[in-house]
Amino acid sequence: MYRLLIVDDEPVIVNGLVQLFQENTEFELDVCKAYSAKEALETARKMKLDILVSDIRMPHKSGLQLVDEITYYWPHCRVIFLTGYSEFEYVHEALRKSADNYILKTEGIEPIFEAVKKASAKLDEENRRRIREEKAKLHFQIAESVLRNELMQRALGGEPIRGLLSDPRYEELSFGIDAERPAFFVTAKIDRMDELPAKVIQEAIQRIFGNDLPSTFAGEYAVLEDGVQVWLLQPGKELLGRFQEGDGEQRLHWHGITVYMKGILELVQNECEQLLGASVSFGISGNLAGRWETAGSQYDTLQRMLQGRAAMGHDMVIVDIERASVHEEALYEPGRMKQEDMKQLVIDQIHGYIETHLSGDVSLTAIAEEVHFNPSYLSRYYKQMTGQNLQDYIQNKKLEGAVQLMRNTSLKLNEIAARVGFDSHSYFTTFFKKKMGMAPQDYRNAHLMGGK
Repeated sequence: MYRLLIVDDEPVIVNGLVQLFQENTEFELDVCKAYSAKEALETARKMKLDILVSDIRMPHKSGLQLVDEITYYWPHCRVIFLTGYSEFEYVHEALRKSADNYILKTEGIEPIFEAVKKASAKLDEENRRRIREEKAKLHFQIAESVLRNELMQRALGGEPIRGLLSDPRYEELSFGIDAERPAFFVTAKIDRMDELPAKVIQEAIQRIFGNDLPSTFAGEYAVLEDGVQVWLLQPGKELLGRFQEGDGEQRLHWHGITVYMKGILELVQNECEQLLGASVSFGISGNLAGRWETAGSQYDTLQRMLQGRAAMGHDMVIVDIERASVHEEALYEPGRMKQEDMKQLVIDQIHGYIETHLSGDVSLTAIAEEVHFNPSYLSRYYKQMTGQNLQDYIQNKKLEGAVQLMRNTSLKLNEIAARVGFDSHSYFTTFFKKKMGMAPQDYRNAHLMGGK
């Protein structure tokens, strides 16, 4: 499933396109929206983006400037520009930036549909090419560095990293992590695999991870004595600067780094599944700067979380230490709950999150982060467990919420729309009319008159 982001400073255009794409059964897309370049960049920092459909001219930052920012985070994102009649001066620059297409807004929806189809086809071809390259590499064995693995094993066991790096035993080892700067580790667990040997799968995962990890990270890789794959990662200074917040003395927004990393791991998981037929789960540590001595306990906690999720029958999990809780860890204790009860608990978590955040962010990415799933796997898992599409459930809850508010409150319709997650009254009206067969005001009038 590809993720499409639609950006325009005119909400009526954005909402209309979102609705048309969601209604078009030819597409299997996770459709997101933004009403400004700033909002689009916030989205890019939170989730993987595959296709961008953007207005070429917007206040504060043009679509051309936005593309530079988006492709910083997601270099493979395909770009489609929407233009007005007076904007042909932008076309040359759009082509220079390797945009896939530029379309006049007056041409209607069909050219946009066609452009997205072509962009999806290009993404498919790129994926096939990467898979062909990976298949060619599966025949080669990559020698592991004994010293590097040993150093990583000791560091993640809690030994002081500064002392290890000054140890004469490792003085000839080129180690790309600065112990004085922010860093973290990612650990992998193979949930299931097809016929390929575990060793070959591990090496392929390592290459896929390396290919998908942006050059804005420095990294070291090792396979520990227990066979667990670990990457020790360090964001570059420019990337860290993009996650600084606050006026005056700036503070590093570490949660933002973690969320961005989850988007990268989502891409790795999807490619592992497509290429290898393997399901891989990941755990993300907290910031190790100034607290390297906690690496061992963080590693143990993440391993328990991953093992617990495996016991629940979950694949393609992404857990992070920031969201670990004593309550959740207790659920993984042997004999604490039956597997079916634990599975139902996750469905209850999903429903609870939707109920609580109905007026806010109920995107696949947001829900997936709540339950530690890959967004694509979340959609499949929910359908498997309930027999219902998650998007259908969300829309039904929005409809139920709107009906209840109409029947039991005197709130204005635009206030009701906002409470059930619609930032456009006209978009809400279209949605309600499609579901109920009448406009919201007509429904409310009928109810007040005693109608059903």
